[in-house]
Amino acid sequence: MLGVRQIIKRYSGVTVLHGVDLEVQPGDVVGLVGHNGAGKSTLLRVISGATTPEGGRIEVDGVRQDIAGPRDAIAAGVATVYQELSLLPNLSVTQNVYLGDERSRSGLLRREEMRAGARELVESFGLDLDVDRKLGDYPVATRQMLEIAVATHRKARFLLLDEPTTALEGTQVERLLEMVRHLADDRGLGIVFVDHKLDELYAVCNRVVALVDGRVRIDARVDEVSRDDVVTAIAGEEAAPAAAATPVDRETARETREVVAALPSQDGSGRLLEVQDLHAPGVHGVSFRAEPGRVLGIYGLVGAGRTETLRALVGLDPVTGGRVLLDGRPYRPRTPARAQREGVVYLTEERKHDGIVPGLSSPQNVALPVLGRYRRAGLLDRAAVQRDAEDLLERLRVRGDRHGPVVRLSGGNQQKVLLARAIAQRPRVLLLDEPTKGVDLGVKAEIHRIVRALAHESGLTVVLVSSEEDEVAEVADDVVVMSHGRTTGTLLTAEDRTPQSLRRAAWAAA
Repeated sequence: MLGVRQIIKRYSGVTVLHGVDLEVQPGDVVGLVGHNGAGKSTLLRVISGATTPEGGRIEVDGVRQDIAGPRDAIAAGVATVYQELSLLPNLSVTQNVYLGDERSRSGLLRREEMRAGARELVESFGLDLDVDRKLGDYPVATRQMLEIAVATHRKARFLLLDEPTTALEGTQVERLLEMVRHLADDRGLGIVFVDHKLDELYAVCNRVVALVDGRVRIDARVDEVSRDDVVTAIAGEEAAPAAAATPVDRETARETREVVAALPSQDGSGRLLEVQDLHAPGVHGVSFRAEPGRVLGIYGLVGAGRTETLRALVGLDPVTGGRVLLDGRPYRPRTPARAQREGVVYLTEERKHDGIVPGLSSPQNVALPVLGRYRRAGLLDRAAVQRDAEDLLERLRVRGDRHGPVVRLSGGNQQKVLLARAIAQRPRVLLLDEPTKGVDLGVKAEIHRIVRALAHESGLTVVLVSSEEDEVAEVADDVVVMSHGRTTGTLLTAEDRTPQSLRRAAWAAA
């Protein structure tokens, strides 16, 4: 038995796990559910050795385990498969199966032995794979199932699965669920299955544990607790409706007007954005209306299609169906550059991979998309570029060495650099994807004030995607909820918009 006893975990002084208990028997499939930020992934990271708790202990068969890192967890018989696939696509299937566990004799790799072992493993899981081919040649669904197979190959007795079906669809999901059930029933593995899709959870799990704000709210057999009970538990106690988004103070409003005025805007106002039955990769029927002078929040669980919706609206992914209108006129950008010419600007969720250019300075990062504005007779007015970018960075209070590589700045200041770059593009519709991801509370509050002021004081149309229901409830004027690539039809206004109502709407549609 895997026993998790009174686990306490804090980040930056904030307690995210409050004495959590969890037991997993061999042959159990325990569904772990909870709202965004409930502590599910943190709990898995503690059990897997990826992070160290401030209190509590982990036991296997009643014996306390000193798990200081992932290797200790594996030695204790605990393997983890995260949402982000960890196997390497540029290596062969065999190399991935034995990654970090290579077989050798007298310094020479026993290649044929490893190939035979890899072949036996994939066949035992019913995977049609050539063990000599690169893993990257196979689809995500196949790679996800190989991740699970490799985890069990390393003598795991307990398996932690973090949202394993997020990137899968239809029969792919069914096949993975069958694999999970087989591992529990036929091989006796104890499995923790983190999921937000209750139909999947009830199809494969025999127990359900619901975490709410870092505490266990439900721990019961699935035949003893209804889905409605789970949704109610996750939503939490009903609270009084949130007040309308807090008006910014006069100083902040003045500063924000100056920010937008620092680089001339296109008419200084937003554009009406109407999305009607949008279809795109990962998007299967999204409709909403975003108005000038207001913040529209888009909320949903992992895999709901929120990011994919913004990517389609800015031309990063192709629109395959539906209509998008800007001020009543058809709008279908092919590239982000075309979207920018229409005044539609996107702030990416992945600032390290898709956002900042690490080797460039902060002003250079800000100015990249608007350099054409500073060309005269084919010559670039570098002094004007530097002056305007520096001015904008100062107004957004970007701290640290702004002249060195931007990667040297803190995560919060890097995020403000990207926000400055978005503002420099003179947006009329601003699409924000997780704009406060990974920043501290002070920077988060600053960004919230700026976002509200850009809409309320400067008249921009703002669409905010966030996985934090507190953020959506605080910043947005209106909220639509997404699930499985679709909007659910739920429009939450200031009168009924609370973190609890957002959780309930998202989970009810899961």
